[in-house]
This record gives sequence, structure tokens and C-alpha cells, in this order.
Amino acid sequence: MTVLQTYEYHMMDWWLNVFGPYGWIFMIVGTVTYIGLSVLIAYYVHKDALRRGIKNSEIWLLIGLILNLLGLVIYLLVRNSYNQEIEFKSKE
Repeated sequence: MTVLQTYEYHMMDWWLNVFGPYGWIFMIVGTVTYIGLSVLIAYYVHKDALRRGIKNSEIWLLIGLILNLLGLVIYLLVRNSYNQEIEFKSKE
């Protein structure tokens, strides 16, 4: 190769060789799955927060949409503290 000849190589060329010309199908399926899972998690978190009487259930809806599985885990860890606050206030 001379100085004037260049080889067009990109670091992600191996990706096209792995999946071939139909790699875009995997990307679309993955994106739809991720968005669908996010919506299902957000729906569950919001409905559960409403059922438990948590005032800021819309915030938990956004957390479920944005953080996905991490948001669900955070909600499952935190939701019991809301019940303890309600029970504590009702005892007074």
C-alpha cells in the first residue's frame, strides 16, 4: 500500500460480519423488548404504589421507566418504609 491508498476500516466491522445483513433485525427486536419491559415495570410499580396509597406514585412511574430493572429493585426495597410511616402515623 502506498501513502495515497487507504484502507477503510472501522473498529465495528466485525459486528456486520457476525450478524450479516440482517443485524438490524436484532437491533429492532432488542430495542422493542427493552422498551416493552420498561413499560411493564413502570406499569407494575405505578399500580402497586397506587394500591399501597403512596402519594408520589407518578415519581415511581418515571423511575420505573428510566431505570428499568434497577428502578424495580429500588422500589421493592423502599416500598415497605412507606407502610411503616402510615402505621406509625395511625398509632399516634
